[in-house]
Amino acid sequence: SQVTDEMQLQKLDIFVPLADINNYLKLTEAAGRICVSQWAGPCRLGCLFNHGDHVVAVNDLQPQGVEEA
Repeated sequence: SQVTDEMQLQKLDIFVPLADINNYLKLTEAAGRICVSQWAGPCRLGCLFNHGDHVVAVNDLQPQGVEEA
């Protein structure tokens, strides 16, 4: 929420096993975007996501909502 210039944002390709996504990642919709609301993965995975990160594509598809993501 503190970034006012989108040029400061960085897009990353992250590969995470589906089981880890299902177990540790929580998404929500905010302002028409899919956002990370929680990442509670184990230490071995590191901090892959931060609260407020935007999900723009999943397997090269652009989901229209949390359910599609």
